[in-house]
Amino acid sequence: MKRSILAVLAIVSANLPALAQDIVQRNLPAVVVNAFQQQFPKAKQVEWEKTADGLYEAEFEMGLMSRDHKVYISPEGRLQKHVEEISSSSLPEAVKKQLDARYGNYRIGDVSKIEAGKQLTYVVELENRAEELKLTFDASGKVLDERAD
Repeated sequence: MKRSILAVLAIVSANLPALAQDIVQRNLPAVVVNAFQQQFPKAKQVEWEKTADGLYEAEFEMGLMSRDHKVYISPEGRLQKHVEEISSSSLPEAVKKQLDARYGNYRIGDVSKIEAGKQLTYVVELENRAEELKLTFDASGKVLDERAD
């Protein structure tokens, strides 16, 4: 039993690097670096990875509060998705109203704004004594997804 657990752990740990590869910026395509630097010239502490689907992922901090950001850029240099950590006070009023009305007994945790093409969504993590939830809203306050976290 002990050997089989060790074998499974060895296989899993050997395959983890295949899911996402850390990349040094000098090894990135110039078009990706240029697109990133044009859109986020004040980015700090940038870490790059290449995702399993071929996109380049950059995690970085930006702004006075050093908010976390994550962007996905295609090999052609097009921004596919931007995830930005925001404060709960930055949520649209419609989202705040939904949270107050339906989830008033939860405490708000992490909040993110996600731009993917023309679609804008907000992800809000909630928790109370009994459970944790992860909600996805559109800008009008409609709940797009609700699941246990």
